Amino acid sequence: MHAPEELYRQFTGIDGSAYFIGGVGVTFLKGGPVMMAPIRTGLGFRLGANIGYIRFTPRATWNPF
Repeated sequence: MHAPEELYRQFTGIDGSAYFIGGVGVTFLKGGPVMMAPIRTGLGFRLGANIGYIRFTPRATWNPF
């Protein structure tokens, strides 16, 4: 990225996680030339995958679309 404004766009992504008592999850996001992979940890039990999108804006909004 050359400027922080490049984040303000829609990113499509694939999410996968595996928790059994404790575990990790990762989401691969791609929007134009920018690719991100946020990683998170958690407690509990979950095994799954999702496909979706996320949109970053300069101001917080309640509208998910």
